Amino acid sequence: MKKRILSIMLVSLMFVFAGSSAFAAWTQPKGYAYNQLTVGYYVTDEKYTTLQLDSDGVVTGFPVDNHKVPSAKFSSTKITYYGEYGITDKLTIYTSIPYDWQRSDDTMRYAAEDGPYGVGDINLGIRHSLIDNIAGTGVLMSFQGEVKIPEAYDCGLITTHLSLGDCQYDATVALLFGRGLGKGYAWLNTGYKFRFENDEFDPATFTPSDQIKISFGGGYAVTSWLSIRGIVDWTRSVGNAKVSPALLALDWPTGGSASNGDYVLVKDTLGLEPHALSVGIDLAFNVSKYLTFMKDTFPNKEIVISYNTEIEGWDPFETENFSRGETFNVAFVFPGEGFFPVNLFSRK
Repeated sequence: MKKRILSIMLVSLMFVFAGSSAFAAWTQPKGYAYNQLTVGYYVTDEKYTTLQLDSDGVVTGFPVDNHKVPSAKFSSTKITYYGEYGITDKLTIYTSIPYDWQRSDDTMRYAAEDGPYGVGDINLGIRHSLIDNIAGTGVLMSFQGEVKIPEAYDCGLITTHLSLGDCQYDATVALLFGRGLGKGYAWLNTGYKFRFENDEFDPATFTPSDQIKISFGGGYAVTSWLSIRGIVDWTRSVGNAKVSPALLALDWPTGGSASNGDYVLVKDTLGLEPHALSVGIDLAFNVSKYLTFMKDTFPNKEIVISYNTEIEGWDPFETENFSRGETFNVAFVFPGEGFFPVNLFSRK
């Protein structure tokens, strides 16, 4: 019997919380903030893979054409705080802090436990407005830098245990574009994520692949109290993932094999080179007139209901060596002075 209790390829990527990305190109005015508290549920029992697997999940051939297969069920319930604050009119700082409860059929089967829970990867970033109106088009451009901090949880050995995050630092740089469009807006995020070595169990180390990340979307005010928003998110690994000989040797007793080598470890077991295409939609309800508490501090309040899922796509925009999951979110948004009253639709 395999001893591995980690056989799914989704733990290293945060699921999308629709809402925060919608404001990606804009900075907050000095002294104002945007706050969002999200309850999210992610679940998957399928994956896209380039490995040929038998009914027991044993690798029988590789590489093969990308296809979808069943995988161990994994779910994650998160409560996430996302916040932005304007240091100046052109410089905004932001953070996201998740509290996560994970459950995996693998951990239940092999370790008789649900999975870890607690604070996961913390993200800290800055956004700087560069150009307010590019060549008279009404398009604004900003620069963004972000670092992921994996210090709030204990890390388990990745071939045998789930952790609440990646257990290694990442840094992302991006150029962001946005434009108001009457009662709506559109935005584009183009970035590159640098992923550093995980040396928690040195010499059994690994380095996930760097990633190209492009997402775009927009929103439209259907009525004074209802807005609809959409997002398309594409991640493409550049193919520079590495696993150490010590980690490869460690994997053999837990289900790996010498004949499969690091290809299986990188592409499947650890999911270090994922390609992913996801789409999402959300409905934002302005509930300010119903929730009148602290109306001077929080004049605008929203409840946002969203759904996001990976889709198969097409080459090179396809989901490959990655899980196919679904995310359901309910978010409470409370901007105001000191907590910025966001009104994207008036921005040009």
